[in-house]
Amino acid sequence: MAGSRFVGHIKMWFFFVPLLSVALMPALPDPSLFAIPDAEAESVVASLGEARTADAIDATNRTFKRYFVETGLVEASMESTNDSQIEDGGVANFASRWVHNFWRLVYRMVYRLTVMKYWLLGALVFGIAMFIDGTVRRKVRAAAAGYVSPLSFHLAGHGILLVFGVTFTVLIAPVPLLAPYWLAIAGCLGALLWKAASSYQ
Repeated sequence: MAGSRFVGHIKMWFFFVPLLSVALMPALPDPSLFAIPDAEAESVVASLGEARTADAIDATNRTFKRYFVETGLVEASMESTNDSQIEDGGVANFASRWVHNFWRLVYRMVYRLTVMKYWLLGALVFGIAMFIDGTVRRKVRAAAAGYVSPLSFHLAGHGILLVFGVTFTVLIAPVPLLAPYWLAIAGCLGALLWKAASSYQ
């Protein structure tokens, strides 16, 4: 099981891809790549309204302050990369830029996770409903002695994993994460859960 392709995909999507992204992206020189894009902010306001958007921003600030500022992590990392007076070929400047971009990236991830929570309950209810419907479909097919291809379940399982992996990966991506994206994720996940439940043997 530990060496299966399925476990290999789990390792890739939930460990290696996010880890490499967090480690390599802050090295990019453009700080705007780590800000919350205007299109994303406007999309959140249009979907949640100004009041909920303000609540999401306040929650993001509180979370970031509690876990990263008040614990001293931000200050310690900033102090360790202060510009050096010794000629070092630009290493100190690179390290300072990396740290600043890293914390901008972390803040944006916290913000996106906070916004995602507003869509989580609806996605969960929809996913459960689709799973139950798929289970009923499987029982009806079994009662009629219908054939179910095991490949369908296999592909649906990998599709579910892919959806979760992409969801976590785009939290880091330097592109506008528009609010309708969460609807697309919920739709894909529900359809795949239905397929997995209806083709399970």
